[in-house]
Parts: sequence; structure tokens; C-alpha cells
Amino acid sequence: MPYTSPKTDQTPAVDFELILNAMPGNVIIFKPDAPHFTVVAVSDDLLWITNKKRENVIGRSVFEVYPENPEAIKATGPSSLKKSLNNVIELKQPDQMPVIRYDVLNAAGVFEARYWSAQTKPILGSSGEVLYLLHTTTEVLVQRQLEENNNELIKMANAMPQVVWIAEADGEVTYYNERIAEFAGARKLENGTWSWEGILHQEDVEPTAYAWWKAVEEGSFYEKEHRLKMNDGTYRWHLSRAFPQRNKAGVIEKWYGTATDVHNQKENAEALRQSEARLQAIIDATPECIKIVSPDGTLHHMNSSGLDMIEAGREVIGCASVFDVVAPEHKTEWIKNHQLVCKGESISWEFDVIGLKGTRRSMETHAVPLPGADGIMHLAVTRDVTERKKSELALKESETQFRVFANNIHNLAWMAEPDGWIFWYNERWYEYTGTTLEEMMGWGWEKVHHPDHVERVVSFVREAWGKGETWELTFPLKGADGKYCWFLTRAYAVKDAKGNVIRWIGTNTNVDEQKKAEAALEFKNVELTRINNDLDNFIYTASHDLKAPIANIEGLLVLLADDLAHGKDTGDVKHILTLMQGAVNRFKKTIDSLTDVVKLQQENSSEAVMVNLPEVLQEVVLDLEPLINSSGAKLKSDLEDCPTVRFSEKNMRSLVHNLISNAIKYRSPAREPQIYISCQSTQEYHVLTVKDNGLGMKASSKGQLFTMFKRFHDHVEGSGIGLYMVKKMVENAGGYIEVDSQENVGTTFKIYFKH
Repeated sequence: MPYTSPKTDQTPAVDFELILNAMPGNVIIFKPDAPHFTVVAVSDDLLWITNKKRENVIGRSVFEVYPENPEAIKATGPSSLKKSLNNVIELKQPDQMPVIRYDVLNAAGVFEARYWSAQTKPILGSSGEVLYLLHTTTEVLVQRQLEENNNELIKMANAMPQVVWIAEADGEVTYYNERIAEFAGARKLENGTWSWEGILHQEDVEPTAYAWWKAVEEGSFYEKEHRLKMNDGTYRWHLSRAFPQRNKAGVIEKWYGTATDVHNQKENAEALRQSEARLQAIIDATPECIKIVSPDGTLHHMNSSGLDMIEAGREVIGCASVFDVVAPEHKTEWIKNHQLVCKGESISWEFDVIGLKGTRRSMETHAVPLPGADGIMHLAVTRDVTERKKSELALKESETQFRVFANNIHNLAWMAEPDGWIFWYNERWYEYTGTTLEEMMGWGWEKVHHPDHVERVVSFVREAWGKGETWELTFPLKGADGKYCWFLTRAYAVKDAKGNVIRWIGTNTNVDEQKKAEAALEFKNVELTRINNDLDNFIYTASHDLKAPIANIEGLLVLLADDLAHGKDTGDVKHILTLMQGAVNRFKKTIDSLTDVVKLQQENSSEAVMVNLPEVLQEVVLDLEPLINSSGAKLKSDLEDCPTVRFSEKNMRSLVHNLISNAIKYRSPAREPQIYISCQSTQEYHVLTVKDNGLGMKASSKGQLFTMFKRFHDHVEGSGIGLYMVKKMVENAGGYIEVDSQENVGTTFKIYFKH
């Protein structure tokens, strides 16, 4: 509200609000109604500088009019202002605030950073109460920015790894960054300048002072390497530099300098110098030629070995052209490759040189680009391969002779590189395999190897190449007709004077007939061994089983002779004769059984045909019909899976007859005989199964089941050779038999016939 004084005709009323609004400076008056602090008056200058209108300010809380910037963490203006206003209300004393950041919204509604220096005074009533708060503020943005920039520069200087320093125009140092604390001997004097002589190595004080004061006197750039003392007492090399800062009139106002630690660089440079010296010694000692050639062909560098190769002294380096020592017929190619290297390519090639004294040498070079100040140069390692070339020429002549010879022998022949890469075959190879060199080149020979042997052969050969020794191996090779024949391969290692393999020469000799003969002989040996075993078994069995009837006959003859000598009753004689006849019959039966065994051995090679199992089973059932009917046996069969089996038809009939008749003979009296005949086909075998529910046998008896003349039940007549003959027939045909039997449960025979 405007203040009103007593009116007179001469003096008009004073409008204090109008005066406040027009006052210069940034003034604002609040009510002491914390925490709102309502605005009651504001100057035009403050409205203008903060982009506000009076009607949007009067009557509102100052913190609503000037809100806090939520994105500016450092902008603590609102909280600082609130604290100052509360202090004034509480203490009723003016409060001078420090410089604060209080961001203000611009015309676009975006916060701008502002810095302010402000003071708040209380306006007291007659009773001492606080009526209003008078707040005056001055924007100090430029000053604040200068201070912040200066602080940022100091922070930046302290963050630098170098020592940063500033000197006045007269050369006296007035500032060091925090890095100076790492050194011993620097002191700040009472006048604010620094004494730096104590930080220097004693030997470096005088030359450093001379260089510095000379630069100050001349106003020139300063640079000096010297040793500075660290806190641990050691000295490290530093490079100090300083630039003069001049005003517009060209007068020096300041010097800005740094001291950079170059101790490691100095040590590395020394190590590099020593390394280069050692490298040069090694280069000069190496037997290969090491050279650097300029783009125009000038010999830039060459070691001692290289100079010896071209029969020259060091005086040619830097002036002679390499082109001049290259053999004429190789010069064009050499220059072309040299130009490619100088364009950035790495190349290897061979050429001849002719030394300054006329000696010709064959060379092998490996060249790479070497970037330099004058462009890319040619760096190469070149070795003298004259002797190797002579050896290769001799080898080539020898190979030519060998090829003529190899193409006129009956064996297959080939040649390979040291790593086993085959590059030549003789004509016999192509005639036998029906292939070409393109197909067989390198490891192409794997294509004519038998798939069952190729892995073994490749593994063996790769290992043999690595050993570098002569080797041999036997394997089958496929001919042009698609058939495989066995070959004996021998590989001979051709070596140089140092024992290094330089070529492989190999031959393949056809040993197919020999392999077949060996296989046939091996088969005969196996067969002979089996027959001998059977013969031993036969002789043992025959001698054992023939002794009993002979002994019986012999005993009966003694009794008969005794009875006749004493004139005994003829009835006893008849009885003895009857017993003798029985013994003779058993003897004859044993002889017949042994004859069957011999016949089985003789019929071992009976031709195998596809036997119709259902027909064979039907014939056997008809033969055994009286026995089947008298025993009441029930037969079931399932032969659909393998109606035909490869076997001797006669032996198959005997086998089925024997197994079924045994199943009936050795039936259990406690139950109806049941016999089940089936056949299943597997990947390698046809499996014929004959299963019964007869007497069975103990597990301990299974091992003797197929023994000749072995019987487990005496209540049934038999010779004891049936199962023996079944087993021999099956084994002779490459099959085998399995038996599963349980006493008083039954027996199952499984006969495996090969496809």
C-alpha cells in the first residue's frame, strides 16, 4: 500500500510503490510469512532481468515465481535464500548471502544459470516486529564465470602429469601446480615467488640457469633437458619448455611452462641405441644378405655378407645401383618386382647376380616394403642358393633318367615332395587305375584306395612322411575295371648332404596272387588244425568206447572156455553166447557211429544252397510221424521271417531230424510234449530256434552236451553222437549253436546260419 502523509495544499502525497518500482537495481520485498514469503513489491530492473511481469509476481510466493532448477545439482539458490530469510526473521538483523547460483527461466521457458550476490534487511514496526523483508541482489555471472574458469584451469593443471608453472615477465616463477610436491628442493619465498635451483641436479644448475635467463632476456622459446630431484632422493630426467605470453603491443606479460618427465624415454633411447648396435652386429654376422634399396635402385644399406656376395666394399653403399649387379636376363623381372615392393607389396623371387669380379651366383630373396622419410624402400633378406640350384639341376637330370626307367618297368611308380605331395606317376599307374595326373595330384591317390583300408593307409603314410625314413606298406588299389588288387608299396627317401629329405620315390608291386595264395594257405592251415583236433578227439573217443565191448567179449570168451572145459550145462553156454552177441552188436553200433563221424568230416565241403525250411520240416515230421503219434507231442512252427537258409540240404535235414527227435525222446512224463520251431533273420545270421518243454538238464552238464558219445539219460536208446554231429555241421558252415536249458523245464537250441 502506498504510504500517505498529512496533506497540505502545497505538498502532494508521495507514492512510495511507484518510487520502489522505478528504483535502479534489483529490489524485491517479501512478507515474513514463512515458508511462502509472499512478494509485495518488486523493482522494474529485477522484472526485466528475470523475464517476469509484475502481475505474475505480486501476491505469489517467491519460490513459486522463481522455482528451483531440478536438473542443476549445484544450483542451491532456493534453499540458500530460504535460510537467509529465516535468519533475518529470527535475528531481526541484515543477512549478507555468499554468491549463489539461482537459475532463472528465460523467455523460452528454459532454465539459464545465474549467479547472484544478495542482502536481506528486516523492516521493523514500532514494536520491533518484522513487517517486511527488503531483499536486494546483484547478478555476478561474469565474475563467477571467470572464477569458475580459473578454478577449472587450476584443476586441469593439477590433473596434468607434467609440472606446470607460470613466471612473470622478469622470469620469476610465481606458480607451480600440485606436481611440484613430488619433488624435493623447491621453495616458495615470502614475496610469493619460487626458488627452483635446489630441485636441480648439481651438474644441471648452471646450464639450466643460463638457458632460462637467456630466453627471458631475448624473449625466445625456452627448452632444456635436466635432472630433477624426487622426494625419494633419486633424479629423473625432465624436459622443460616455456612460451612467452605477449600483449597486443608485443610486450611479454607472462611465461607459461611445463616440465615433462622424459626419464623413461631417455633410458629407452639409450636401450634402443644399444639394441641398434647389437642388431647391426647381428646383421653383419648373419650369412644372408640384408639390404635396403631406394626406389631408384640405389643401395641404401647392405651388410657384410651381402657385400661379399657382390664382391664389393662399403664404398658402394649410397652410390651404386643394385640393378647393375643383377644378371641381364633377370634384370627386367627384378626391376618390376622392386617397383611392386616400393608400392607396398611383399614378394619372394629368385634371380642371379654377377659380382664386380665376375662371379655368378643364384639368389633367393624375400622382400617387404619399408616406409621411410623418402618414401617406401625395399627391405630384403637374400640368400645364396647356388649350391642348392646345382643340386636341383642334378636331381632334375636324375629324375629325368628315373622317369624314363620308371615308365618302362611293370611296377607302378611315383615321386613326391618332402611333405608327401605326389606330383608324378609313371604310365603303368595311369594304365592300371584309369586316372589322370589332375585327379591324382597331391593326396588324390586316396580315391583309388579301398574304403576299408584308406583311413589306416592315410594315418600310416602321414606319420611316415614326418619321420623321413624309408617305409613300406601293403594295401589294395582299385583298377580301371573297378576291381581291387593288393600292392606292396615301398617309399624311398632321397636326402641331401645334410640329411634333409628333398624327394620321395615310390613303387607299387602287384602282390594280389601272393596275397590270395597266403590267404588260401592260411585257410588250409586253419582247416588242417581243426581236422587234427577232430582226429585227436575221434581217436581218443574211439579207443575209449571200443575198449568196453572188446573187454566184454574177452570176458565172455574166458567164461565160455571155462564152462566148456568143465562140461557145464549148455544153458549157461547159450546165455554167455547171447551176452557175447549183445556186446558184438554194441561194438558194431559204435563202429557205425564212428563211420558216420568220418563221413561227416569227408562231407565238410558239401555245397551250400538255399534250403527251403518249411519243406525240410515237413519231410522230417513225416519221417518221425510214428514217434510223434506215440508220444502225443504237439509241434508248432513259424518260419515266415526266413523261409530259406543257405546250408547243405542233406545236413539241414539231418540237423532238424536230430533236434526234433531228441525233443520227443527226452520229453517229460509229467506233461504233454510241446515243440516250437521258429526262425528269425538278423543282420548277419538266420537263427533257427527249436524249443521244448522236456526233461532239460543241469547247468553243470551244458559244457559236455556236444561231446561225442556223451549221454545224460540212460532210459532212452541213443548213440551219443547226434548233437556232436549237429555242432560240427553248423561250425563247418561258419555258424554256431547256443543252448539254454533248465532241469524239469525244457531246452532251447538256437542255430546261427550265416547269410
